[in-house]
Amino acid sequence: MPEGIGYGSALAFRPSLQVPRIDQVAEQAQTINAKQSAAVAETVQRQANFSANRAETLSRQAEQLQQRAQPANLGAGLGKRLDISV
Repeated sequence: MPEGIGYGSALAFRPSLQVPRIDQVAEQAQTINAKQSAAVAETVQRQANFSANRAETLSRQAEQLQQRAQPANLGAGLGKRLDISV
């Protein structure tokens, strides 16, 4: 059993003779690139969703502020002379 723990001339893992090492490295590089591209696309999608949600929130807040800024028709009394809107 000395071969199993690193003694002797036998390799524990022999490289495959069917697929050259260069092709294996190229496949690994393509796989890594594909995973990175997918991760970047997911991040960009999350950022776009966040931006869209933020834009909707800001739009609602702007509408609320516009509604507050419009003069209220309070009828007769101090409401016409004094703005008490909050």
